[in-house]
Amino acid sequence: MKEDISRRQMMAVGLAALGTTAANAQAGSVNLGIIGVGLRSGAHLKALTQLQSESNVVALCDLESARMAKAAGALPSKPAMYTDYRELLNDKSVGAVAIITPGYMHHEMAIAALRAGKDVMLEKPLALNYKEAADIIRESRKSGKVVCVGMQRRYSKGDSEIRKIVESGTIGPVRFINYEEYRNDWNPQTSKVTDPKTGQKVSWRLLAQTSGSSELEFSIHALSMVTSIVNSPMVRLSASGGVMHYKDRDTRDVSSILADFANGGRMNYSFTCFSRSAGGKLLIIGDKGVIRREGGKLLVGSLDKALEPVKFSDEGEGGPEVQMYREFFQNVHDRKQSPLSPEAALEPSKLAYGADISIREDRIVTGKDFPAV
Repeated sequence: MKEDISRRQMMAVGLAALGTTAANAQAGSVNLGIIGVGLRSGAHLKALTQLQSESNVVALCDLESARMAKAAGALPSKPAMYTDYRELLNDKSVGAVAIITPGYMHHEMAIAALRAGKDVMLEKPLALNYKEAADIIRESRKSGKVVCVGMQRRYSKGDSEIRKIVESGTIGPVRFINYEEYRNDWNPQTSKVTDPKTGQKVSWRLLAQTSGSSELEFSIHALSMVTSIVNSPMVRLSASGGVMHYKDRDTRDVSSILADFANGGRMNYSFTCFSRSAGGKLLIIGDKGVIRREGGKLLVGSLDKALEPVKFSDEGEGGPEVQMYREFFQNVHDRKQSPLSPEAALEPSKLAYGADISIREDRIVTGKDFPAV
């Protein structure tokens, strides 16, 4: 959304629906409404074109009518089009909603969708802060609806294979994870909002009030993989970071996080967003072995022998987004919660929220900072 979006406009912008009624579930096809057709929606729409036997996009919602019309033109059948998500929620043909909007819209839109009786595919992050995340979890439990938080990297070949290795017991209990990520800056075509400090239009990802933090917007995929293999709550966290390279933002371009988990595991995570050529590295050490991912290669071995390349298992049909949607549709049909449920998404979110608190307040964060939901 290239136009500045006020709080009131946020409410009236974007929840389009993606979902399923009991009748549709029995018929085997999920009627979808999609809210937000900006840059990120491209990957969603591309995935959905490969799942036409399982879904039908019946509605779109966006503030920009021209952009919405372009998206509609690429669909096999003409959807209804709205600029007010509340109208979409009143559309009886829509069974569930896909919320593909900037993070600062997620709380209000997700809760409104659940209260309207829709199943929800919610782009990451879950919410900008812990309170809002807890609100969504409570509402999802109350509604009984299926909610999937779109951290699609769970379904990537590399992350899937690492989880299989860990779950097989090959390396034993995970004791230490060192995760380094280096990337370039955000896409300059990202929608703009007005920076209240300067009055200038900037990407919504550059402001803490609209993106939460870089750790929440970018690092959440890596943090999700970590929590899925550690499978234990964070008990202590410290972080450092800041704006070191760029001059046009208040979200960090450098960050380091050290986290301890209840089962004794430890994570050391770091990222920058101005140095993609530096590559990246993931090292997972267990009691019996080691996993290393670097330069697109995955290696595994015992603690005292040379690591060997991993032969990847057959992955699911389609890319990560296709697999994520396919599982979501199956969960909707079976009335079964997603493996990317709000509760599952909360654990990596705690690491991102904790890092932000630790840096801003210059203190150690513990599990007590996040009361049980």
